Amino acid sequence: MFTHEFSNSIICYHGPINIDLVSFFSNYLKQHIKANSIIVSRIYKVLIELIQNVSYYSVDQFNIDRHFGSGIGWFRLDEDDETFKITTGNKILSEHGPVLQKNSNEINALDEESLRELKRKTRSQASMRDIGAHIGLIQTGIITGNTLDLEINPIDETYSYFIITAKVNKS
Repeated sequence: MFTHEFSNSIICYHGPINIDLVSFFSNYLKQHIKANSIIVSRIYKVLIELIQNVSYYSVDQFNIDRHFGSGIGWFRLDEDDETFKITTGNKILSEHGPVLQKNSNEINALDEESLRELKRKTRSQASMRDIGAHIGLIQTGIITGNTLDLEINPIDETYSYFIITAKVNKS
């Protein structure tokens, strides 16, 4: 069963995610994905956006002294006949769940031009730390042209587990 679950995985990782790991996996992607350069570029950009969110916003941090984050979580890159799917997961504060759900619903309801306008508006209204994850999710929606699949699973009153999947079409 375990083998079957990961049979379409190109990359699967669980642990601390920092800038060094992001660099390693981005180079791996560029060398091992069998697709045209535009698709590879989209996969690369989406992977960076989503795993940076884990690095910066995961409640579980490997080393809180690191300046640019080292959040603990996981990511996967899967391939099927029509898409590449980038999925990440990490622990969040439960209070952030409704905001992430609201942001995701808003992103999923907009077309590309409306997403670009939302990105400009959001960026002009707050500091990057306040909106970093939101901008990244908006950018992911722009890059993929697909909806974001979001899952928020309560762990207890304080924490939830956040899983997000973005799909990059092969054509």
